[in-house]
Amino acid sequence: MSRSLTELHKQFNELNTQQVTRLSSLFMEMADRLKKENASPEAQDALNTVFREWMSLNQNTTAEFKKALDTLEKYGREQEALREEKRRLEALFVSGIIFTSINQMQPLMEKAITTVVRELKADAGFIVLVDEEARIVHTFPHNMDPERDADAREMSRSVIRKALENNEPVNLSDQDTGVSLFQANSILSLGIKSALCVPLMAPRRVMGAVYVDRRHTDVKFTNAELSFLIAFARQIVQGMDINRERADLEKKLIDDAMLDFNALRDRFKSDYIIGHSKKLFEVLRVASKISPTNASVIILGENGTGKELLARALHENSRRAGQPFVAINCSAIPKDLLESELFGYEKGAFTNAVKDKPGKFETASGGTLFLDEIGDMSVTLQAKLLRVLQTGEIERLGSVKPRQIDVRVIAATNRDLQKLIREGAFREDLYYRLKVVELTLPPLRERKEDIEELTRFFMEKHKQSARTPEIDSEALLVLENYDWPGNIRELENVILRALVLAVSDCITIRELPEELVRKTDDSAMMIQPGSTLAEAENAFRRMYVLKALRQAGSKAEAAKLLGINRTHFYRILSQLEIE
Repeated sequence: MSRSLTELHKQFNELNTQQVTRLSSLFMEMADRLKKENASPEAQDALNTVFREWMSLNQNTTAEFKKALDTLEKYGREQEALREEKRRLEALFVSGIIFTSINQMQPLMEKAITTVVRELKADAGFIVLVDEEARIVHTFPHNMDPERDADAREMSRSVIRKALENNEPVNLSDQDTGVSLFQANSILSLGIKSALCVPLMAPRRVMGAVYVDRRHTDVKFTNAELSFLIAFARQIVQGMDINRERADLEKKLIDDAMLDFNALRDRFKSDYIIGHSKKLFEVLRVASKISPTNASVIILGENGTGKELLARALHENSRRAGQPFVAINCSAIPKDLLESELFGYEKGAFTNAVKDKPGKFETASGGTLFLDEIGDMSVTLQAKLLRVLQTGEIERLGSVKPRQIDVRVIAATNRDLQKLIREGAFREDLYYRLKVVELTLPPLRERKEDIEELTRFFMEKHKQSARTPEIDSEALLVLENYDWPGNIRELENVILRALVLAVSDCITIRELPEELVRKTDDSAMMIQPGSTLAEAENAFRRMYVLKALRQAGSKAEAAKLLGINRTHFYRILSQLEIE
């Protein structure tokens, strides 16, 4: 708007100058003509009077127009200031929502300092967090690095010290209050023209400070901008409080979950299903509810996730526990023989049927039949299986006499049954007849917190001597950073191999397969492809914290090793879901 008013003023001056020049010339021509024609003095005086009146009117009009333009410019500046204030208030409001939704401290601080530097048109800034003794424990910079730059470090400590000691904002734009700081060599060498620092005040203590400065412009920070930073600091503290409350709640939920898990293990016996992860807990929680019933179950999951172990646990926690548990792998038996394996046959039913043979359904009668890899069963046999489930009767091959059976069926597959249904390779009615309840076992890569417990279980199971073997922290770290496409079965084989090759009672990185070790040669290799920056950072932080815990042996020592206080360390453990 200021530009358009300036252009209007310029255009008006140009037009007015042109008009004044033209009319002045006309008046002078008329005056010369009156003199040449010997007009009366009264006529000449009248012309001069008209000219003077016109000039006076023009000057007054020009002055009033200038006043109007000045007023419009003033209103324009005020409107621009109001728009800027509205924009900052909107940014403050939005930031408050964003800060309360970010559930980790580092992304919260990084978002906060990036936002405040942008909104205040600053050149650089940082947020520091301090402990109970006002010692700096974390620094989150933007466009500067106080930790590496000695001048920046000296400056930051001076400004922060002043803000924290007085528990009030510091405005280095105010020469009266900041003159001693402005004389500091660090500030002069950095070329800082103006700076603000506001403490992060919580109800019980100071949490840290937020600092911004300008180096490439002489425009000083205004009191309005200081007020904005103070309000922004309150939003940061609110976000930190909610973050801390969320972390405390998560820790409580984790602690409660551990108690719930122990209680779950007491009522749902499954000692051979190793682990305490959240995803495993959810599977076992549902399994414990359905185990006493006769409901059919489909167990989904990749190869090696323990589907048969879960099926056995369902059987052993049911009213059929004292009866047979019969398992058959549908993919391991040729399709033309699978029917006779399931339903049995009568003597003479085919060439080699020299005597009667009961099938798996009869063998499992009164108990549970586990159909593993049911996705590989032929569609024809699926139809016969569906009829058995609906009628509770089977017919042996070569017989016309139905036999009554009482069997609970649990099926499992590593295939996508919905896709098979769409392709016509699996009957939809059989799927829904089996799927009274569907359980999905998570792959090992999604429950890496269970790897250490599984590793120690397999070391005890396959130990080569009476002494229980150990595993060093580096080797365990390698196991936790591997993707395990073969899941728990692959982990067991790796541990068995390591125990056979080990030259002592301790498994080291030398006994592990080369492809596992190669995954940890570069920390970037530990991050899953397609991960966001926050996910990648969390994966690395989790790995590093676990390594520190193993090196230290206790949480207190690990916190000291990482250079943070125990309260902060417990918060990190909760955020990273480390038991």
